[in-house]
Amino acid sequence: MLDFLSAHFHRRARRVNFTGGLLPESRTPRIACIVLPTYNEAQNLPRLLPLIFEQACKIPTHELHVLVVDDNSPDGTAAYVRSAMGLYPRLHLLTRERKGLGAAYKSGIAHAIESLHPELIVQMDADFQHDPALLPEMIRLANEGYDLIIGSRFVAGTDIPGLSWQRKMISLGGTQLVWLFGGIPHITDCTSGFRCIRAALIPQCNFGVHSTRGYSFQSWFLCELLRHGARYIEIPIEFPLRVYGSSKLSSRDKWEFLISLLALPFRSRKNPS
Repeated sequence: MLDFLSAHFHRRARRVNFTGGLLPESRTPRIACIVLPTYNEAQNLPRLLPLIFEQACKIPTHELHVLVVDDNSPDGTAAYVRSAMGLYPRLHLLTRERKGLGAAYKSGIAHAIESLHPELIVQMDADFQHDPALLPEMIRLANEGYDLIIGSRFVAGTDIPGLSWQRKMISLGGTQLVWLFGGIPHITDCTSGFRCIRAALIPQCNFGVHSTRGYSFQSWFLCELLRHGARYIEIPIEFPLRVYGSSKLSSRDKWEFLISLLALPFRSRKNPS
Protein backbone atom coordinates (compact mmCIF):
# COMPACT_ATOMS: atom_id res chain seq x y z
CA MET A 1 0.00 0.00 0.00
CA LEU A 2 2.82 2.42 0.81
CA ASP A 3 4.36 2.19 -2.65
CA PHE A 4 0.98 2.95 -4.20
CA LEU A 5 0.37 5.93 -1.92
CA SER A 6 3.81 7.39 -2.58
CA ALA A 7 3.36 7.14 -6.33
CA HIS A 8 -0.13 8.58 -6.08
CA PHE A 9 1.03 11.68 -4.22
CA HIS A 10 3.90 12.22 -6.65
CA ARG A 11 1.38 12.27 -9.50
CA ARG A 12 -0.68 14.92 -7.73
CA ALA A 13 2.20 16.99 -6.38
CA ARG A 14 2.02 19.56 -9.17
CA ARG A 15 -1.67 20.20 -8.51
CA VAL A 16 -1.95 20.14 -4.72
CA ASN A 17 0.13 22.00 -2.17
CA PHE A 18 -0.46 20.07 1.04
CA THR A 19 1.36 22.59 3.21
CA GLY A 20 -0.79 25.49 2.22
CA GLY A 21 -3.86 24.33 0.35
CA LEU A 22 -4.46 24.34 -3.38
CA LEU A 23 -2.17 25.85 -5.94
CA PRO A 24 -3.74 28.83 -7.72
CA GLU A 25 -4.30 27.05 -11.02
CA SER A 26 -6.07 24.05 -9.48
CA ARG A 27 -9.83 23.75 -9.20
CA THR A 28 -9.67 20.49 -7.27
CA PRO A 29 -11.81 20.77 -4.12
CA ARG A 30 -10.18 20.37 -0.75
CA ILE A 31 -11.63 17.19 0.71
CA ALA A 32 -11.74 15.88 4.27
CA CYS A 33 -12.63 12.19 4.30
CA ILE A 34 -13.80 10.36 7.41
CA VAL A 35 -12.70 6.72 7.28
CA LEU A 36 -15.28 4.90 9.38
CA PRO A 37 -14.60 1.19 10.08
CA THR A 38 -17.73 -0.79 10.96
CA TYR A 39 -18.73 -4.22 12.15
CA ASN A 40 -22.36 -4.68 13.19
CA GLU A 41 -23.17 -0.96 13.37
CA ALA A 42 -26.54 -1.06 11.56
CA GLN A 43 -28.25 0.40 14.63
CA ASN A 44 -25.80 3.28 15.00
CA LEU A 45 -25.29 4.49 11.42
CA PRO A 46 -28.87 5.73 10.78
CA ARG A 47 -28.42 8.12 13.69
CA LEU A 48 -24.72 8.88 13.23
CA LEU A 49 -24.55 9.74 9.52
CA PRO A 50 -27.07 12.63 9.71
CA LEU A 51 -25.08 14.12 12.59
CA ILE A 52 -21.85 13.88 10.61
CA PHE A 53 -23.23 15.44 7.44
CA GLU A 54 -24.91 18.21 9.45
CA GLN A 55 -21.39 19.44 10.21
CA ALA A 56 -20.62 19.98 6.52
CA CYS A 57 -22.16 23.46 6.50
CA LYS A 58 -19.84 24.41 9.38
CA ILE A 59 -16.74 23.43 7.39
CA PRO A 60 -16.49 26.04 4.60
CA THR A 61 -12.93 25.11 3.59
CA HIS A 62 -13.45 21.43 2.73
CA GLU A 63 -15.92 19.00 1.25
CA LEU A 64 -16.82 16.46 3.91
CA HIS A 65 -16.94 12.83 2.74
CA VAL A 66 -17.51 9.60 4.67
CA LEU A 67 -16.05 6.26 3.63
CA VAL A 68 -17.59 3.37 5.55
CA VAL A 69 -15.25 0.36 5.63
CA ASP A 70 -17.45 -2.57 6.54
CA ASP A 71 -16.06 -5.98 7.48
CA ASN A 72 -18.98 -7.98 6.05
CA SER A 73 -21.22 -7.25 9.03
CA PRO A 74 -23.93 -9.91 9.40
CA ASP A 75 -26.42 -7.32 10.72
CA GLY A 76 -26.88 -5.55 7.36
CA THR A 77 -24.60 -2.56 7.95
CA ALA A 78 -23.41 -2.51 4.32
CA ALA A 79 -26.96 -2.81 2.98
CA TYR A 80 -28.01 0.21 5.03
CA VAL A 81 -25.04 2.24 3.75
CA ARG A 82 -25.92 1.39 0.14
CA SER A 83 -29.47 2.61 0.70
CA ALA A 84 -28.23 5.79 2.40
CA MET A 85 -25.87 6.67 -0.45
CA GLY A 86 -28.86 7.97 -2.42
CA LEU A 87 -29.53 10.44 0.37
CA TYR A 88 -25.90 11.41 0.97
CA PRO A 89 -23.92 11.86 -2.29
CA ARG A 90 -20.65 12.10 -0.34
CA LEU A 91 -21.14 8.77 1.41
CA HIS A 92 -19.03 5.88 0.13
CA LEU A 93 -18.72 2.18 0.95
CA LEU A 94 -15.86 -0.31 0.92
CA THR A 95 -16.63 -3.91 1.92
CA ARG A 96 -14.01 -6.47 2.83
CA GLU A 97 -13.35 -9.60 4.86
CA ARG A 98 -13.02 -9.10 8.59
CA LYS A 99 -9.31 -8.83 9.38
CA GLY A 100 -9.23 -6.32 12.23
CA LEU A 101 -9.28 -2.57 12.80
CA GLY A 102 -5.77 -1.88 11.54
CA ALA A 103 -6.37 -3.74 8.30
CA ALA A 104 -9.66 -1.89 7.83
CA TYR A 105 -7.94 1.47 8.27
CA LYS A 106 -5.12 0.59 5.87
CA SER A 107 -7.59 -0.51 3.18
CA GLY A 108 -9.90 2.44 3.81
CA ILE A 109 -7.18 5.08 3.78
CA ALA A 110 -5.68 3.68 0.57
CA HIS A 111 -9.10 3.57 -1.08
CA ALA A 112 -9.95 7.12 0.03
CA ILE A 113 -6.67 8.53 -1.30
CA GLU A 114 -7.00 6.71 -4.61
CA SER A 115 -10.63 7.62 -5.26
CA LEU A 116 -11.15 10.97 -3.48
CA HIS A 117 -7.67 12.56 -3.24
CA PRO A 118 -8.35 14.07 0.22
CA GLU A 119 -6.23 16.69 1.90
CA LEU A 120 -7.32 15.41 5.32
CA ILE A 121 -8.11 11.93 6.63
CA VAL A 122 -10.25 11.63 9.76
CA GLN A 123 -10.25 8.49 11.89
CA MET A 124 -13.50 8.00 13.78
CA ASP A 125 -15.55 5.24 15.44
CA ALA A 126 -19.17 4.51 14.60
CA ASP A 127 -20.36 3.91 18.16
CA PHE A 128 -21.17 7.50 19.22
CA GLN A 129 -18.14 7.68 21.50
CA HIS A 130 -16.65 10.24 19.09
CA ASP A 131 -18.75 13.38 18.77
CA PRO A 132 -19.26 14.61 15.18
CA ALA A 133 -19.67 18.15 16.55
CA LEU A 134 -15.87 18.27 16.99
CA LEU A 135 -15.19 17.83 13.27
CA PRO A 136 -15.28 21.58 12.42
CA GLU A 137 -12.80 22.30 15.22
CA MET A 138 -10.44 19.57 14.04
CA ILE A 139 -10.48 20.84 10.47
CA ARG A 140 -10.07 24.44 11.65
CA LEU A 141 -6.89 23.39 13.48
CA ALA A 142 -5.65 21.60 10.36
CA ASN A 143 -6.19 24.85 8.45
CA GLU A 144 -4.01 26.59 11.05
CA GLY A 145 -1.12 24.27 10.17
CA TYR A 146 -1.47 21.24 12.43
CA ASP A 147 -0.82 17.93 10.69
CA LEU A 148 -2.30 15.75 13.43
CA ILE A 149 -5.23 16.64 15.66
CA ILE A 150 -5.87 14.07 18.40
CA GLY A 151 -9.15 13.76 20.28
CA SER A 152 -7.86 12.89 23.75
CA ARG A 153 -9.78 11.14 26.53
CA PHE A 154 -7.22 12.16 29.14
CA VAL A 155 -6.16 15.74 28.44
CA ALA A 156 -7.55 18.33 30.87
CA GLY A 157 -11.24 18.98 30.30
CA THR A 158 -12.30 15.48 29.28
CA ASP A 159 -15.18 13.42 30.61
CA ILE A 160 -14.93 9.63 30.18
CA PRO A 161 -17.98 7.95 31.73
CA GLY A 162 -17.93 5.43 28.89
CA LEU A 163 -14.53 4.05 29.89
CA SER A 164 -14.48 1.39 32.59
CA TRP A 165 -11.66 1.54 35.12
CA GLN A 166 -10.13 -1.55 33.50
CA ARG A 167 -10.16 0.05 30.04
CA LYS A 168 -8.90 3.31 31.51
CA MET A 169 -5.94 1.56 33.14
CA ILE A 170 -5.18 -0.32 29.90
CA SER A 171 -5.28 2.92 27.89
CA LEU A 172 -3.19 4.92 30.36
CA GLY A 173 -0.70 2.09 30.78
CA GLY A 174 -0.56 1.59 27.03
CA THR A 175 0.14 5.28 26.51
CA GLN A 176 3.10 5.17 28.89
CA LEU A 177 4.46 2.10 27.12
CA VAL A 178 4.18 3.88 23.78
CA TRP A 179 6.17 6.78 25.25
CA LEU A 180 8.84 4.33 26.42
CA PHE A 181 9.15 2.16 23.31
CA GLY A 182 8.14 4.67 20.64
CA GLY A 183 10.36 7.53 21.75
CA ILE A 184 7.64 10.10 21.16
CA PRO A 185 6.46 13.20 23.08
CA HIS A 186 4.24 12.62 26.11
CA ILE A 187 0.91 12.77 24.33
CA THR A 188 -1.84 12.03 26.84
CA ASP A 189 -3.77 9.55 24.67
CA CYS A 190 -1.65 7.45 22.33
CA THR A 191 -4.43 4.95 21.61
CA SER A 192 -7.16 7.42 20.69
CA GLY A 193 -9.21 6.46 17.66
CA PHE A 194 -10.43 10.01 16.92
CA ARG A 195 -7.87 11.89 14.81
CA CYS A 196 -7.56 14.25 11.88
CA ILE A 197 -4.44 13.68 9.77
CA ARG A 198 -2.87 15.55 6.87
CA ALA A 199 -2.96 12.96 4.09
CA ALA A 200 0.36 13.96 2.55
CA LEU A 201 2.20 12.47 5.54
CA ILE A 202 0.66 9.03 5.21
CA PRO A 203 2.80 7.66 2.32
CA GLN A 204 5.90 8.22 4.46
CA CYS A 205 4.62 5.93 7.22
CA ASN A 206 5.88 2.38 7.63
CA PHE A 207 3.00 0.48 9.18
CA GLY A 208 4.94 -2.73 9.74
CA VAL A 209 3.72 -6.31 9.89
CA HIS A 210 2.87 -6.20 13.60
CA SER A 211 0.31 -3.41 13.22
CA THR A 212 -1.65 -4.90 10.35
CA ARG A 213 -4.72 -6.30 12.08
CA GLY A 214 -5.87 -4.88 15.39
CA TYR A 215 -5.95 -1.88 17.67
CA SER A 216 -2.15 -1.69 17.88
CA PHE A 217 -2.40 0.10 14.53
CA GLN A 218 -3.44 3.29 16.35
CA SER A 219 -0.27 3.61 18.44
CA TRP A 220 1.97 2.47 15.59
CA PHE A 221 0.42 4.99 13.20
CA LEU A 222 0.84 7.76 15.78
CA CYS A 223 4.54 6.99 16.22
CA GLU A 224 5.09 6.97 12.47
CA LEU A 225 3.34 10.31 11.96
CA LEU A 226 5.39 11.93 14.73
CA ARG A 227 8.61 10.36 13.44
CA HIS A 228 7.98 12.14 10.15
CA GLY A 229 7.53 15.53 11.72
CA ALA A 230 3.77 15.85 12.17
CA ARG A 231 2.87 19.03 14.01
CA TYR A 232 0.29 17.85 16.55
CA ILE A 233 -2.24 19.15 19.02
CA GLU A 234 -4.60 17.39 21.43
CA ILE A 235 -8.16 18.49 22.10
CA PRO A 236 -10.38 17.18 24.89
CA ILE A 237 -13.24 14.85 24.01
CA GLU A 238 -16.06 13.33 26.00
CA PHE A 239 -16.30 9.54 25.89
CA PRO A 240 -19.91 8.48 26.58
CA LEU A 241 -21.23 4.97 27.05
CA ARG A 242 -21.90 2.97 23.91
CA VAL A 243 -25.68 2.65 23.40
CA TYR A 244 -25.83 -0.12 20.78
CA GLY A 245 -23.41 -2.94 20.03
CA SER A 246 -20.38 -4.01 22.00
CA SER A 247 -16.66 -3.30 22.15
CA LYS A 248 -14.55 -5.15 19.57
CA LEU A 249 -11.39 -5.17 21.75
CA SER A 250 -10.25 -8.79 22.13
CA SER A 251 -7.51 -10.63 24.02
CA ARG A 252 -5.73 -11.06 20.71
CA ASP A 253 -5.67 -7.27 20.28
CA LYS A 254 -4.04 -6.85 23.70
CA TRP A 255 -1.30 -9.36 22.90
CA GLU A 256 -0.72 -7.83 19.48
CA PHE A 257 -0.39 -4.41 21.10
CA LEU A 258 2.38 -5.67 23.39
CA ILE A 259 4.21 -7.40 20.53
CA SER A 260 4.06 -4.29 18.35
CA LEU A 261 5.45 -2.19 21.21
CA LEU A 262 8.54 -4.39 21.38
CA ALA A 263 9.08 -3.82 17.65
CA LEU A 264 8.73 -0.02 17.81
CA PRO A 265 12.34 0.82 18.82
CA PHE A 266 13.73 -1.26 15.96
CA ARG A 267 11.25 0.02 13.39
CA SER A 268 11.92 3.65 14.35
CA ARG A 269 15.59 3.32 13.41
CA LYS A 270 14.74 2.39 9.83
CA ASN A 271 14.34 4.84 7.02
CA PRO A 272 10.83 5.52 5.78
CA SER A 273 9.65 2.94 3.26
